[in-house]
Amino acid sequence: MKTTYKSAKGLGVWTIVGITVIYNVFMIVLINFINSYEIFNLFKLAFIAVNAYQIYYIIICGTLKYSMDEENLYITSMFKFKNEKIPFKDIRMYQKSKGYIKGVKLSGYGKSKFAIGRSFIHKVGRTYMFVTSTKNVIYLKTDDITYGISPENFQEFELKIQERHIENLQWQNKLNKGVELRKEPKFLVPFIIAAIIVLMLTLNPIIMYLYGNLPDRMPLSFNPNFIAVEFGTGKQFAFKQMTYGLLNMGLLFCMYYAAYIFSKYDKKVFYKFIYTALVVAAFFLIMQIRILCTFK
Repeated sequence: MKTTYKSAKGLGVWTIVGITVIYNVFMIVLINFINSYEIFNLFKLAFIAVNAYQIYYIIICGTLKYSMDEENLYITSMFKFKNEKIPFKDIRMYQKSKGYIKGVKLSGYGKSKFAIGRSFIHKVGRTYMFVTSTKNVIYLKTDDITYGISPENFQEFELKIQERHIENLQWQNKLNKGVELRKEPKFLVPFIIAAIIVLMLTLNPIIMYLYGNLPDRMPLSFNPNFIAVEFGTGKQFAFKQMTYGLLNMGLLFCMYYAAYIFSKYDKKVFYKFIYTALVVAAFFLIMQIRILCTFK
């Protein structure tokens, strides 16, 4: 029979809702002042992504609960956005904490007053956080990673943990060495794809111009409805597109080094950086192809 504990109430949900409202107001106002087709669509993509991200964490933070039976601890939320199963036999020890969370957020949401996602916690190490309040936090250490939770009936929950012969002990984990990214296929493959896209974005219009494959008159900017509002020469178009490519190249290298730095904290969170660069580069290449197909 399962025993279920709600997560302690904290500021998490209201914090995320407040940030969501601010984001939406800011982006809606900003979008109304944008008169560029590329930037307008990039902001639309960001608007959708940000809201999906915010709603995802609002649901998790508002519906998080912890359950246990004789063999396992379960961490779940509505729609199974979070659905973790931790065998008690894998939990080596636990420790308690109160007050602000001290650590580095690696992924997810929150930082000092609540945290959902992966963090590197001071004196605890790599931690998968499911903490909605910092009034009482319990860290459960396994061989792979530590789990941070904040049950509402904390003392009762702790007694149940102790009944499983899990001891309250202190430990401290150190930083990993940086991952050799070139040896990680999950990172290297999207990096190579992103690099190829950036090169295509940068070189394709220049090569077309040099070989005389661009018209003498090309659009340089569009309104949000993809109507050209400024025209220039093929050379100006090629160099403007090359500028977009160079900016994406800079983003790609920034994401590469960000991935390397974060890999010291947790080897499972650095992939998100390279996928950000990949999505942005693909977006600009699609915009370039559409312009060329329409006006060439």
